[in-house]
Amino acid sequence: MVHDGSLVTQASILEEGMNKSWQTALQRTIAALGIGMAAWGVQAQSTDPLVVGEVVARDRCAVCHGPCGQSVAPNFPRLAGQNAQYLARQLHAFASGERKSTAMSEKVKGLSPSDIEAVAEYYARQKPGHTPSGDELLLSVGRFVYERGNRHTGLPPCATCHGPGAAGTTELPRLAGQHPQYIMRQVQAFKQGSGARDNAIMRVMSHRLSDLELEAVAAYLGNLK
Repeated sequence: MVHDGSLVTQASILEEGMNKSWQTALQRTIAALGIGMAAWGVQAQSTDPLVVGEVVARDRCAVCHGPCGQSVAPNFPRLAGQNAQYLARQLHAFASGERKSTAMSEKVKGLSPSDIEAVAEYYARQKPGHTPSGDELLLSVGRFVYERGNRHTGLPPCATCHGPGAAGTTELPRLAGQHPQYIMRQVQAFKQGSGARDNAIMRVMSHRLSDLELEAVAAYLGNLK
């Protein structure tokens, strides 16, 4: 049987091209798996909690909160400079279901207690950000309400619980430098009872804050460094 040489040549070229494409695809897959396994290896084998925390932050948290805890969108809170023990408590609460969030429950799934402690410590050591405001009058109102409250409406100073610098504690979050819109949304959630958690004190305080006072306090806190 006689074969057409041109057909044989074309078939060989086609076969060679397919082999190269397959090899390239395989190499890319192996490389991708290598990167993923390398990241997992750092997390699994490192004894430095900050290294583990950085890997967890990059792989699980960075999309929303930023790799260094400086979220760009006010939908997500800034975590940089947050109290490590407070942050770890919240992550454990998401993991146990005490705090309800489909997104956060998925993110903490599979994390060990030491992973959670590590990422909390990592974010706590990052430099806090803030949201500068040039509205000096609004900031003055916010500072007054935060530090002195409003005796006419029975509103105690926010600083009573959150401290003069709003730096956070093991029980309360750092509010200094937080996105003002995020703060306002959380207070409104306490007021409406629509949040994933409740707090009797914040529920009362939220009802005593006027819209102007809330906006002013949020601006003042966001402006703090």
